[in-house]
Amino acid sequence: MNLYPAIDLFQGQVVRLTQGDFNTCTIYSNNPAEMASIWQGQGAQWIHVVDLEGAKTGQMSNEKSLAAICKRVKSKIQFGGGLRTLADIQKVFDLGVTRVVLGTKALDPVFLKQIVRSYGSGIAVGFDVRHDSVKTDGWAEDGNISLAQALVLADQFDVQTIIYTDIEKDGVLQGPNWQKLQLVLEKTKASVILSGGISQLSDIEYLRSISAKNFAGAIIGKALYEKRFTLVEAFNQLNRKKE
Repeated sequence: MNLYPAIDLFQGQVVRLTQGDFNTCTIYSNNPAEMASIWQGQGAQWIHVVDLEGAKTGQMSNEKSLAAICKRVKSKIQFGGGLRTLADIQKVFDLGVTRVVLGTKALDPVFLKQIVRSYGSGIAVGFDVRHDSVKTDGWAEDGNISLAQALVLADQFDVQTIIYTDIEKDGVLQGPNWQKLQLVLEKTKASVILSGGISQLSDIEYLRSISAKNFAGAIIGKALYEKRFTLVEAFNQLNRKKE
């Protein structure tokens, strides 16, 4: 199981939104590469990076920041946001990204089949869910597919990693939707990464209790930036010997 500190990019800055609302944007750093270095220094084997503008517009907008992050750290980079073409996906792999996250285009069966066949475990699919409906285009549009249907689609094309986000839990520091996470784990053979809601060390403790073999860890964002706890403390909690 891994913990993935998040770096959300907007206009070259590290920011956090609440429930994907750009009107709630809070800036935490003007130096994304330095932030990545901090997370690496606190033990991050993986860093989750999102191009927020790209997710909304369908065109990568923070390539320079991504390149700087990849050059600065040895941590593996998981990146998504605005990747709609094979050329864009290849471009970010060439920059040094280890795993690409598809959101909007993941709901295109022909495209998904092609990409997974080409890149295998290098592809993850992000299902961003509100009221059991998968959202697209930076959470602004309805993907016209339920979470259950999306999970079937992912399994059909042998997607190896799914990132499940409960939009209503994202950025509000009220804890994840554990019940829905359990349903996701039961309904897919893919490895599942939780995103949205981690807010205190007790949430990290709960992660340790999840017995599903396909549970791969959690992305942590706002709780780290708001200093609810440090990444070091989170790893210590995760790796603490059971009494």
